[in-house]
Order: sequence, then C-alpha cells, then structure tokens
Amino acid sequence: MGIRFKATHVVLAMLCAMYFITYVDRVNIGTAAGEIQKELGLSNTQLGLVFSAFAYPYLLFQVTGGWVGDRFGPRKTLFWCGMIWAAATISTGFVNGLAALFVARFALGFGEGATFPTATRAMQTGRPRTAAVLRRD
Repeated sequence: MGIRFKATHVVLAMLCAMYFITYVDRVNIGTAAGEIQKELGLSNTQLGLVFSAFAYPYLLFQVTGGWVGDRFGPRKTLFWCGMIWAAATISTGFVNGLAALFVARFALGFGEGATFPTATRAMQTGRPRTAAVLRRD
C-alpha cells in the first residue's frame, strides 16, 4: 500500500521547489562574484553591470510575465520560463567574458521574472473553490 498524493499537493511541492531554486539562482552570483571577477578580469563597474543585467529584465517580466501567464496559461508559461532559465544557468558556466556573462544573466532574469506571478496564478487556479470564497456577504 503506497502513499497517494493529491495533484494539488504535488503541484504545491513543485512550486515550492521552484521558488527555492529561483532564490538560489538569483543570489548565487553574489557568492561567486569574487572568483568570477578574478577569472574574467572584470572591474567593479563591470561586475555591477552583470548584476544589473539580471535585475532589469527580472523587474520587467515580473509585470509582463503575469500577463503572459494569464494569456497562455500557467503550465505552458512555467515550462518555457523554466527552459529559458535552465539554459541561462547552464550557459553561465561557459562564459568567457563580460558580454557572454551579461547575456547569460539577462536571459536568467528574463526566464525567472515571469515565474513568480505565473506560479501565483497556478496556485489560484489549481485550488478548488470553497464555500467561503463563493459566498458574498
């Protein structure tokens, strides 16, 4: 007799894992910044540019990503965001200079930006409505 999980619990667990991974992805460059700076020969200004390469598309796609998630659905949007963010994370390991690192971080911000509003939509639509929500006082 195995343990049976409800689909909503599995989705919630996957979304929690996604939140954790995106958080680690977002902050791990700060930990590795010193080594990246030395290896690529970046100045402090160039390193700051790399940090902002993630932040600006992340900000932009927090807003527009919510619309994309509404338009195409959470499942498709989270899949494609995950593919973009995975490719960007992998490509970060192969960078050889400022331009490549900038593009990889920009793509990571693009891929991760839409995940939070879309995951919120997935949680909203994936839960059954309760009587308290349907009742209008």
